[in-house]
Amino acid sequence: MQRRQFLRNSLAATLLANPTLRLFSQSQPIAEGGDFQMIRGNVGYYTNRGGTIGLYLPDGKPRGGVIVDTQFPDAAEELLATLRELGDLTQFAILANTHHHGDHTGGNAIIAPLAKQYIMHDVARESLLATLAANDKIGSIPLPKTTFSGTWSTNLPQGKEVVALRHFGAAHTGGDVVVHFENANVAHLGDLLFNRRFPYIDTAAGGDILNWPVVLRKIRIFYGKNTLYIFGHAADGYPVFGTTSDIKAFENYLERLQIYVRKEIRKGTSLVDLKAKTETIPGAPTWNFGERLRDLNLEVMYGALSE
Repeated sequence: MQRRQFLRNSLAATLLANPTLRLFSQSQPIAEGGDFQMIRGNVGYYTNRGGTIGLYLPDGKPRGGVIVDTQFPDAAEELLATLRELGDLTQFAILANTHHHGDHTGGNAIIAPLAKQYIMHDVARESLLATLAANDKIGSIPLPKTTFSGTWSTNLPQGKEVVALRHFGAAHTGGDVVVHFENANVAHLGDLLFNRRFPYIDTAAGGDILNWPVVLRKIRIFYGKNTLYIFGHAADGYPVFGTTSDIKAFENYLERLQIYVRKEIRKGTSLVDLKAKTETIPGAPTWNFGERLRDLNLEVMYGALSE
């Protein structure tokens, strides 16, 4: 109990220092046990507070498995407590991050020491290092020794699963990757997909809101209709995993946002007035969760189309 309280206090201090880390943390308290579900082929997910964690557990056991993203330290500790009930935690094969944001990497200090290999896109590593340096947190989160720019893959022992990480271009950030468990045909999209929730876009880290729907289209075509996808975030009442139809829906939201903002710019609507009059984006009414991020979406799109 004392250790859990210490982790919470440490996390609170980190969040106060970094607005990016606060973005997805305030509305969701730590939950003992969290939500742990297997969905297909020994691949599943864990949610607690922060971006969804992906899991590959060979034969349903954690040893030799894969962890994708780590939420925050206290959530990572809760995940380990859950996994200890399933078996030996001596060593995971891989820790992979879909991108650098703190609600996806904050628990790396807990998980990375247990992983044989720790991997991230090279742009994501640079962005993580820059964020840590800006907040005087160098050393608080370990940095990966393995990075890549395009595609990286490996066969896990005994040939039971192939893990492939792919970068499809700038979108949510400049270093987003999809982590695909090929045999199970389950892909973790990280924050490339916000299910019915207004997304965050990090332009300072290379995010590109105009290219985001292009990236989603590439992903749909590359993986095909039978793939299951794990999402970084979802609005209340919506799942954190789904199908190609969910990618199409989010792609539609981003395209409709662009159409809407372009029309308003042509009409001479100011950004202030646009924010004041907009509740949902015409043509994408199911995206209606997160007022602050809705305004950020309008602001980023307005800026991108005004350049």
